[in-house]
Amino acid sequence: MKKNLILVVVLLVLAGVAGVIYFKSHTSTIADEPLTDFAIQDTAQVTKVIITDHLGQKATLERVPGQRLWKLNDKYLAREDAVSLMLKTFNRISIRGNVSDSSRDNMLKLLASSSKRIEIFTGSDEPAKIWYVGVATPDHTGTVMLLEIPGIGRSEEPYITHMEGFTGFLSTRFFTNEMEWRYTGIFEFPHLEVSRVKMVNHMIPADSWEVRFAGGNNLELYGCDPMGFCNQKVERFDTVAVKNQLILFKKVHVESFSTMLSTAQCDSLRAAQPAYTLSVTDNNGQTTSIDLHLKIAAKPMEDDYGNIIPFDLDYFWAKTQDGEIAMAQSFNFGPLLNPIGKFLPVR
Repeated sequence: MKKNLILVVVLLVLAGVAGVIYFKSHTSTIADEPLTDFAIQDTAQVTKVIITDHLGQKATLERVPGQRLWKLNDKYLAREDAVSLMLKTFNRISIRGNVSDSSRDNMLKLLASSSKRIEIFTGSDEPAKIWYVGVATPDHTGTVMLLEIPGIGRSEEPYITHMEGFTGFLSTRFFTNEMEWRYTGIFEFPHLEVSRVKMVNHMIPADSWEVRFAGGNNLELYGCDPMGFCNQKVERFDTVAVKNQLILFKKVHVESFSTMLSTAQCDSLRAAQPAYTLSVTDNNGQTTSIDLHLKIAAKPMEDDYGNIIPFDLDYFWAKTQDGEIAMAQSFNFGPLLNPIGKFLPVR
């Protein structure tokens, strides 16, 4: 009995040792290799990212010291949400496993011909790390990638990567389309740092208004003439309703600058009379404005009385003060277009 017990203990010890050896032999090849360390531990150190696709299209994103928004291609601001997701991916990426021997050569060919190259800079003129982002795994829960570290070299092995806490593939987070990366904010006044807000209804000028704001409940409301001059002071109005209207301007974005319109169609919109004009003057005297144009519906609808509604109820065409055309959701902009009667006492 004693001999059997000793034998069992010895077998258990040997099994444990074998397990440790096996585990180390199968993990050290990944964990101990510098060319498997895709992650950026401190993303606050990332100063620039260059994304290049297999067609040669490129997006360059640069951190602006002291600013919340990054710079895109040295001419636009970049979407905060997209940059944040990219940085989160840099930090939380890890290797899920090796590419199988049977698919290794094919994956290397795909990475060489159709991957996205992600250059990650941390202050130096040379990138700290370069990712080659390939295809998704068949179950769409991993992404085939390869790492290069300047001064060390490029990995000869592709790996399957994923991100902790996320199920899916990572390649869609890295794109080169400038309009997809572009920041879509039009009005952004989180602390209501505005002095004037104006809504001109070009179709019904009598519905137009201007609010002059000096903080707190220091509000003045003005009606406008058909030319858009707002000097008709309103003596009695609902201050709560007007203040609530101002609050809507704290954060307003268009949906996208990718409109799929031709150059001729954009030029036609620029030359056309808008349906509405919104403008906000901040406390420094700088005015931001946008024109909204009614968008012809792809499929006209009927109202409750059988009348045809020829315009899209979900979208406007928008023209910025720089003359750029964008798509604007009625969900975001519709509430900004309340007529002046909304703020007046019921008679």
